Order: sequence, then C-alpha cells, then structure tokens
Amino acid sequence: MKNAFARGGIEFLAVLLGLSGSLSIDSIVKEKDQKEQNTKILRRLYDNLVADSSDGSWNINAYERGIQGSTNVIKWCDSNPTLESINNDFEKDLSAMMIATIFVHNDEEYMALKNSGRTDLISNEDLVIELHRYYTDIGFIKTLDHYQNNFVQNQIIPYLSDFANENLYDKNNSKNKVYKNFPKVSLYKMPDINKIRFFASNMLTWQKFAKQQYEVQVAKVIAIRELLRNELEL
Repeated sequence: MKNAFARGGIEFLAVLLGLSGSLSIDSIVKEKDQKEQNTKILRRLYDNLVADSSDGSWNINAYERGIQGSTNVIKWCDSNPTLESINNDFEKDLSAMMIATIFVHNDEEYMALKNSGRTDLISNEDLVIELHRYYTDIGFIKTLDHYQNNFVQNQIIPYLSDFANENLYDKNNSKNKVYKNFPKVSLYKMPDINKIRFFASNMLTWQKFAKQQYEVQVAKVIAIRELLRNELEL
C-alpha cells in the first residue's frame, strides 16, 4: 500500500513538473513572440518618424517663407503704397503671407504599441516617455496649422477675392512660384492697407509660433530615432 501511495505521489509530481515545464515553455515562447512583434512595430514606427522628420522640416521651410512674406507685406503697408507699387514681388510676398501647412503623420504603429499593453518590453524607459510626449504634442501642432488654414480660407481669401483676379499654382511658370505648391495671388486693384496689414501681422504672429513648435518637434523626432536605433540595435 505504501509503495502504491509512493508511486502515486511520484507520478503526480511528475505530471505536476511536466505541466509546470510546459507552462513555462509556453510562457517563454509567448514572450518571445511578443518581443518579436514589438520589434516589428518599432521598426515600422522608426520609418514613420523618418517621414515625420521630412514633413516637419518641409513645414519649417514653408513657414520661413511665410514669415518673410508677412514681414515684407507689413513693411509695404507702412511705406504709403499706391496701386503702382503692386508688383510681382509684392504679390509673391502677399501670397507667402497666406502660407499655412498641414502636418501629415502616421500614428498607427504607436497606437498599436500603446494598445498592446506591452510597452514594458521596451528596455529603455526614456523611449516610452518620449514617444508619449511626442505623439501628445502632435495634437497641438495640428491645432496651430488648423487655425491658420481656417483664417486664410475664411478671412483673407474671401476679402482678397474682391481685389484679385487670380490665385493660382502653376509649377511651369517661374513668376507664379511662391514656395513649392502654394498659389500666387494677382491683384488688379488696391485693397485696404490697414486690413492687409492686420492680416499680415496676425499671420506673422502665428507663423513664427508654428515654426518654433515644428523646430521643437523635429528635434524630438531626432532624439527619439536615436533611442529607437539603440533599442533595435541598428
């Protein structure tokens, strides 16, 4: 009887150990799969951030042209201008005054990483923190762009439509080029100088602010990409 109990205990222990080992192996395999999945997400996230850097830098350059245009329009308004002082250079500056960008980014990979609940698999805690800050701040930048685009579309363009006969982007016409794909307005009569100066000062304020925020954001992207390269051992 004792031997039977002993054999039963040994068999139970063997089954228990076998089950425990099996669960342990399953856990190791599952964690390995999760790490591999996280690595894939991080690699795709890195590619997205490369695109964000390019788009952010493009927007910085666009706002630099906008700042130059708005500044020149204010100077023009303060110079007691006449209809004869409206030339192609001024019209380009007036058009640049209306530059407002759109930040195109893809947060799908970050949301996949966040929603997986396994950011603990990222070894560098600073990377987790900086990713959260970066994607949170994107909303603010989009708000800045949205405000300026609305101001241009709902305030400036409707007003200028009474004084202009064209607002055209033509990549084949050098006289028409303001900056990249932004259109150039052509005036045929004199608008209200005080109104134009108000538009220029408002846009200059927000263009400077937006450019500054984009510079901060691009710097964040560069730092995060470095952290990601270390995490991925690239």
